Amino acid sequence: MIRLPALLLIVTLVSSMQEMLQDYRLQLRANSLYEKRDYGNAESTLRQLLSTLPEGRKKTATTFNLACTLYMQGKFAEASAMFAHKPKTAGKDHDIELKSMFNESNSLARNAIGTNAKSSKTVLFRRSLDRLKSVLLNNPNDGDAKINYEIVRRYLHELETPPHSSSSSTGNNSNTEPKSGISQDMAQRLLEHTQQDESSLMRQLPRNKSTAAKSGSNNLDW
Repeated sequence: MIRLPALLLIVTLVSSMQEMLQDYRLQLRANSLYEKRDYGNAESTLRQLLSTLPEGRKKTATTFNLACTLYMQGKFAEASAMFAHKPKTAGKDHDIELKSMFNESNSLARNAIGTNAKSSKTVLFRRSLDRLKSVLLNNPNDGDAKINYEIVRRYLHELETPPHSSSSSTGNNSNTEPKSGISQDMAQRLLEHTQQDESSLMRQLPRNKSTAAKSGSNNLDW
């Protein structure tokens, strides 16, 4: 009778260690697949990992990284919803929340760029702008958020401003893109920045402190 609780404890510890080892292997596999730009398989691996994790920082980080893989596949609507997910640990991971809001804004903007309906496009850009406002309210010194805010604001302004029906206008200008060409610039900027941001986040696995990435603000501990 005395040994039974100890046996139960040992079995529980072994089971827990096996689960931890399995989770770690899934993390390594997801990271490797992401580095190879095999985002589809990275997504399925992260979904498998996510289904086994309890609520906590690791699940929050995995949810974030899953949203990154969705973004890299061009699944912007699903990515924005995933970035917007509020875990039960909300408030404890303020840095992750800000990164999620920034990337949610990027996802919404990219989704807007690929949307044809003007009404839907406008709604998406407004939501994107709103997320950037939240980021800047929490961190007024965020330079990337400031730049993206101005880009989205200008694009939204051009979208909502009625076109001039001047007879002196040349017929060479296309109505599908503003004169400034900001839509193309915006798409390129948002994509390039998010690729850099998310790649560094996905690379971060449990390891020695000496292997930390250059910018601590963009690192996410698994």
